[in-house]
Parts: sequence; C-alpha cells; structure tokens
Amino acid sequence: MNAYLMAKAKESYQMSAVNTASPVRLIVMLYDGGIKFLKMAELLYEEREAEKAHQMIVRVEKIVLELMASLNFEQGGEIARNLLELYQFMLKECAEINEENYREKIHGLLKLFSGLQEAWMEVEKKLPH
Repeated sequence: MNAYLMAKAKESYQMSAVNTASPVRLIVMLYDGGIKFLKMAELLYEEREAEKAHQMIVRVEKIVLELMASLNFEQGGEIARNLLELYQFMLKECAEINEENYREKIHGLLKLFSGLQEAWMEVEKKLPH
C-alpha cells in the first residue's frame, strides 16, 4: 500500500474513532493530542527547530481552546469554573513558551495535561459501558 493510501486509511480510522467516541473519551483524546504536541515541541526546540516547535504549541493552544469550549457550566458548576481558570493559565503558558524558560513551561504543561488526562480516564472507567 502506498503512503497516500496508508495516510487516508489512518485518517479514516481517526475520524471514525472521533465520531463514535463518548464525550468523556473525546476529552481524553484531546489531552492525548496536547501531550503529543508538547513532546514534539520539546524535541523540536532541542533540535533548534523553533518555527516547527511554535507550530506544535499553536496546536496545543487550539486543543486548550477546544477543552474550554467543551465546558458545561450548568452541569459542571465549580469544577467547570476551576477548569476554565486552569485552561486560561495553560493558554498563558503556551503564549510564553518561546521565552527564555520554554523547557520549564513545557514540562509544567505536560504535568498538567497528564494529571488532567489521568483524572478523566478515571471518570471514563466509572461510566457504564
């Protein structure tokens, strides 16, 4: 199978996974993406590929914006408000990543994403199948 067909098959599989996922699974998938792009940005910065790293951070920002858009303040109450504040902080960190302490900020964001991902995975485990 050529590379184009393999890429199309992967894209189709990913679209199917998104279209059939529960809302909680979608949140977990967003955290997966954020972690992946942060790790890629870290490697790209190490390789002195700042522009490509910046593109990865932009993807992280888009994921955080999507997480913000998914908040339900009526059902989530205080938890949703706290998550909004955390997501706003994460966006601020993304905006500052290209400054002197980018590595420290990437590590901090990775910890936040990983902790939130673990929490949502626990929620997912407790949901009826």
